[in-house]
Amino acid sequence: MAAFNPRIFSNPDRLKQIAPARLKTFLERWKVYFNGRGVDLSNAPIDDMPLDDIAHVLMNPDASVPDEMVDALYYVHETASHEGMDELLERAEAVGITIDKDDKVSVADVCVQIWMAEPTLLERQHAETVAFQRSNFMYFSGSASKKAEVSLPTLTETARKMMQDLMDDWFETKRRGRKCAIFEFPRGDKVWLLVRHGMPHRREGKHQEDGETGIAFYRPQLHDVLIYDSKTDEIGVNAGTKGERDLYLKTFGDVLFGSETYFDLSERYSLDPLREHGPDAMAHEDIEGIADVRFVEFGRRWAGKVPETEIRKSDDLFEVYGDQWQKRLRGGFLTHAKFKFAFEGSKRERAVTIRPANIARYERDADEEVIEAWLKARGFWTISGEADGDADFEVLERA
Repeated sequence: MAAFNPRIFSNPDRLKQIAPARLKTFLERWKVYFNGRGVDLSNAPIDDMPLDDIAHVLMNPDASVPDEMVDALYYVHETASHEGMDELLERAEAVGITIDKDDKVSVADVCVQIWMAEPTLLERQHAETVAFQRSNFMYFSGSASKKAEVSLPTLTETARKMMQDLMDDWFETKRRGRKCAIFEFPRGDKVWLLVRHGMPHRREGKHQEDGETGIAFYRPQLHDVLIYDSKTDEIGVNAGTKGERDLYLKTFGDVLFGSETYFDLSERYSLDPLREHGPDAMAHEDIEGIADVRFVEFGRRWAGKVPETEIRKSDDLFEVYGDQWQKRLRGGFLTHAKFKFAFEGSKRERAVTIRPANIARYERDADEEVIEAWLKARGFWTISGEADGDADFEVLERA
């Protein structure tokens, strides 16, 4: 069941986004529930729908609220809020869903028609929206040879079922329930994978219509997103806990690449020293063989309804920023950083790019030893400890 937000249709203005006749047809399948809450949809006139009463019922769901209605309201609202008319019409046409030819039809009207014909299509559309809007990924390298070409994995139904079963076992032991779902969205050399799963149950007080207090007990829903890039053999993971990240890396590695250890699970690199120490993080005098280090590029993502990504470049960013370096680096999530190294006895500088959690790209493998010594000395190479665990106990205590 979707995570129900009772404020999805909490006022008549939201209900007015759907044509009255279509809204009545849409909600009448749950007329027994509405009748029990004192709203007679069957006899409601099309030109005078009791929108205030309907909104009141939706804003105050009781224990008998139908699961299917919760899902329908959630996906119609979410998809109508984030998707454009053209794409929805194209998706409907592609699977043979006939949408009314009405110039006055709204995006919400189209979503309702799609849901009534094929609910899974709207679920997939919502999953795709979530997947492509997610930011703040941690990247992990695969174990393919640097020179080998890796094909984009194909997620067959057999592989999908196998992965869902494997992950369900883990989710169940962590009190997250079963019945997770995986959605796949290939794009060129990359594939986006969205995992929809439950969270530990929540129990909280609620205010009942008779003025008394009650208890609401429900399981929220969460979406995690992964991006696999076949050109670089890297996978980005956006998940809530370290335990979930490890689960996805092991499961996808096992089923799609034949090994649980295909992806390196270590969280090796951090870009925190850039924000914590600024120009002092470029110190190199204690590392034999390095003549100079310059900070020349970084990427940053800003979260939001439509995430924004920026890339800043310069021959020396700390020289450009001067005393303003803290302000200029504040905010957002640093996705990568590039440094230019000058080596003793060599006229040619070489670039090194760091992408958390464990990806470093060198122009020449022979430089690896001395650069790793510098990364460790400056704090860019972290030593993982037991403190960065799954945090499941914290989640369960709050549940």
